[in-house]
Amino acid sequence: MISRSGRLPKVQGDQTTYPRRYALHELAKQIELDPHDSLLQVMSGLMDELSQATNGDWSWILDDLCPVNQIRHDIKAALTGQVQWQAVLRGTAPVIERYWNCLSPTSQQLFMEKYHSVWMRFRHGMPVQNAQKVLRMLENSQLQVLQGDSVKWDGTFKAQTSAGIVEAPYVIEATGQECRLERIHSPLLQSALKNNLITAHPNGGIAVDFDGLRASPGLFAIGTLTSGTHLYVSAIDRIAAHAARISYSLTQNPSVQSLHVAIFCGSDLLSHLMVSSLVPQILAAGHVPFVYLPKHKGSSSTISFDLRELAFFERELLQQYVRPYFKDGTVEGATKRTVDQIRTTYGVLVEEVPNVNKMSFIQTLARHHISIGLSIRCYQRFKSDIIRYFSKPRLLLNLHPGVLPAYRGVMTTVRAMKNKETYFGYSLHAIDENWDSGDVIEIRKHPIDYSKSMLAFMGDVCEIGVAMAMDAFDTIARGKELSRTAQKTEASAYYTFPTNEELKEIRQDGIRLVDAESIVKIVVESFAPPKEQAKFRTYIEAAVQDWYRQNLA
Repeated sequence: MISRSGRLPKVQGDQTTYPRRYALHELAKQIELDPHDSLLQVMSGLMDELSQATNGDWSWILDDLCPVNQIRHDIKAALTGQVQWQAVLRGTAPVIERYWNCLSPTSQQLFMEKYHSVWMRFRHGMPVQNAQKVLRMLENSQLQVLQGDSVKWDGTFKAQTSAGIVEAPYVIEATGQECRLERIHSPLLQSALKNNLITAHPNGGIAVDFDGLRASPGLFAIGTLTSGTHLYVSAIDRIAAHAARISYSLTQNPSVQSLHVAIFCGSDLLSHLMVSSLVPQILAAGHVPFVYLPKHKGSSSTISFDLRELAFFERELLQQYVRPYFKDGTVEGATKRTVDQIRTTYGVLVEEVPNVNKMSFIQTLARHHISIGLSIRCYQRFKSDIIRYFSKPRLLLNLHPGVLPAYRGVMTTVRAMKNKETYFGYSLHAIDENWDSGDVIEIRKHPIDYSKSMLAFMGDVCEIGVAMAMDAFDTIARGKELSRTAQKTEASAYYTFPTNEELKEIRQDGIRLVDAESIVKIVVESFAPPKEQAKFRTYIEAAVQDWYRQNLA
């Protein structure tokens, strides 16, 4: 076996997610804003993250000159989970081309000559099963690892290696698809090159536009031929992303630029369900979510039984029972994840915030390059400083449960039911210093199901808010303006928590704020995989029964 370095690839461990994957996207944003010394910035940034992942232990980067000893060590490290550095390198997959695009031609050439081979060894390790087979072959003298980079043919294959000239009747070429145009004997490519329809890229393949992958008017390229422009071009996720960009070019739709989105998530069940839907969709769209949990001050224990019951099912059940039950462990097969699981599953920043208006917090938004803010039932009021931070071209939005301007305030769903409305909706609106009064971006409605309690019905329709937010992100990411409609003050109404008399009238109308069975069903089927739902249901039902014992005594 001959390789340019004379070394074997590293051995893959478990495919864990780097908890600080968001930092790799921040690095891309930083060098895009300031590409000066970009290669140094990238190397320094990655070294910082690798040091974080390994607690400063860099022994993994050292090689034993004996291939047998090295692969034994690498197999052991992979099997025992001592390969935390791999999660960092895997995390660069969606951003490596952005790093590459910021490098000067000189830096790109330097990387290809000095570091590319090393990077590929560490970034693309072999599976453990393959490594074990290679080890057996090495131990049985069936395989030898040599350094070399060229093979010639004169009736037999001859390779100049670190052990001298090796002759063989057969050669298996496993260096990937050829990207150097001068070595590709394709009449189509050579004709296009001769007629100036394409231009060779100095680092391989043909020169294409980074965003649109256009080689010349009406001519696009994808895959290995764009390696000089994008570096990584053969992974399925990259091919899909590049194909999407070509489709945007063909349809004259602007390409999507990566957004850093701050989600200000309330402490209630439905907000967390919406965030669990939003985060993977935001990531799939090429954006980076940052989840903030503003501190929520609970209501007094002297409130009515109806509101205490609502508070338990809406907030306490999630915060005191569901989140501690699952902690941050990954649960395969569940349809939703808690914010703790979101952190570990996706490498997303999830952080509690005592005060969103504190200047130190606003400064962290800038450090994370946050450009869009989305509030989902955040009970802290956004004041002038943070609103100023989100001034144009940034944007601060609120996903409000209720049709604006008629249903501002809290518990708008039950107010709509009390008013015998046909539809309930979510409103996406810009945030100003007054509650729920900013310009409306969009409203989407859903027929009200009066057979369900208020909270159960809200669980059915919260996904329309998620879809509306994602559509807004897509519009913003393409550099387009969101439509905005000023709210009419004369048509507005602001609702507070209902009084005891209003609650009595709501009950008399046959409207329920909650029903335990439906909410337990939502919680169990959302957070637990099918095989664990029975056990989790028993746990949740015990918590519910305990609450009723204490509050009905």
